[in-house]
Amino acid sequence: MFRALAVLLVASIWSFQVVSAELPPVPSDWRSEVFADHPLTGSLWNAASGTRATPAELAEAGAAADFVLLGEKHDNPDHHRLQAWMVEALAALGARPAVAFEMIDADQADALQDHLAARPRDAAGLGPAIGWKERGWPDWEIYEPVAAAALRAGLPVRAADVAQPLQRKVGREGLAALAERRVRTLGLDRDLPEALRADLRQELVESHCNMLPDEAIAPMAKVQRLRDAAMAESLVSAAKEGVGQAVLIAGNGHVRGDRGVPWYLRDRLAEPKVLTLAILEVREGETNWRSYMSVAHGDAPPAFDYVWFTPRVDNEDPCEKFADQFRN
Repeated sequence: MFRALAVLLVASIWSFQVVSAELPPVPSDWRSEVFADHPLTGSLWNAASGTRATPAELAEAGAAADFVLLGEKHDNPDHHRLQAWMVEALAALGARPAVAFEMIDADQADALQDHLAARPRDAAGLGPAIGWKERGWPDWEIYEPVAAAALRAGLPVRAADVAQPLQRKVGREGLAALAERRVRTLGLDRDLPEALRADLRQELVESHCNMLPDEAIAPMAKVQRLRDAAMAESLVSAAKEGVGQAVLIAGNGHVRGDRGVPWYLRDRLAEPKVLTLAILEVREGETNWRSYMSVAHGDAPPAFDYVWFTPRVDNEDPCEKFADQFRN
């Protein structure tokens, strides 16, 4: 009886904290300006219910999850401001997750920890300390708010991705580049269902503007799976430092609930509580939020639990940019 009362008391305290916590203000002064007046801009949707959601609902759902995966389009500063808000909101609700970045790989982990040990609140200096610019990501300045939110709250910041040399080796040699035991540990000996494999291949084709030769797609898919599996492994490890919870900062393709990092989390753990958020740029003329969602495949979970819309960085055709890079 006393144990039951204790459980009820703890639950009541948690409920009170969630209700009474003051969440940080949600960014609304968009840095990106293209289609800022689009009907979907700023809206947040719950994919399961098909209804508008509030940021508070999203934050509370995240606080109850084991793993919170926050997607992005890498070069959109508003996406990182919303990610930073989510990290701050989780901390305000009493969560203490580790925050892991796709953009920081295993080869940078030592430099990351050295910087944090010497300057534990220095978000501005973190990027230069780990050689961020040399890795080709968008300016550290737009990612800095995410790191700053984590460091202000005293949350661990960790590398999530596998080292780039290993990515390239798997691209050349396939999974034979890994020891058999490592393949099994990562869950790469178990293939995605055919519908999801086809969906991944199609995404790779379209994201490269149908300009890559067919023989390039299979190696790229293997590297994508390697990275997703390695990020899942990193999250499980990071969660042990974050009081059982971890946040992933990554591209929208990696946080997909059906075939991204969550697929490998479910392979490793018994019924992990995973929340996925896609942060998407609006598209001209597309005002139905469902048109931005991928088609569900069989019993697979939805691609995302929540979808949050922002203006676009620009309205240039990405395939024209890619074609220029491809020619050069």
